[in-house]
Amino acid sequence: MTLDALLSKVRRNVNDQEGSIFKQVDIEDFINEAIDRFRSNVFFGDEEYLLTQTDEPVLIPKQYQHLLALYSASRLFAQDERHYQSTTFMNEFEVKFEELVTKIESGELIILDAEGAEVTADYEEDFVVNVYFESSTITDLDEGV
Repeated sequence: MTLDALLSKVRRNVNDQEGSIFKQVDIEDFINEAIDRFRSNVFFGDEEYLLTQTDEPVLIPKQYQHLLALYSASRLFAQDERHYQSTTFMNEFEVKFEELVTKIESGELIILDAEGAEVTADYEEDFVVNVYFESSTITDLDEGV
């Protein structure tokens, strides 16, 4: 979805097709804030902001790009102190975002960058070092205790 299509979707979500309630600059800012939320996940760290009307998300799969509009609508409702609608849209965003991440981590969905290379997680390996009980061949029985 282009930024222009996302703007239209947000306006439909907040019932402001004429643009008389919310400013376009606020909508665009909240769409890019949603991209920041995506960037918090290792798979979307290189996603670029949408700055012109024809810009499209590169890393976010097409079937999940509408999440940017959900996030923006939520923030607009919060700005307008319509907290029930804000919470409803944000909950939908978070559930679907978690669904997306789960599909990626399970291998059901593959994220490709602008060059067509697969985006992989660069997690540091996590392990536990046992500093209390060193493994040895001597036991209490061997020492005659």
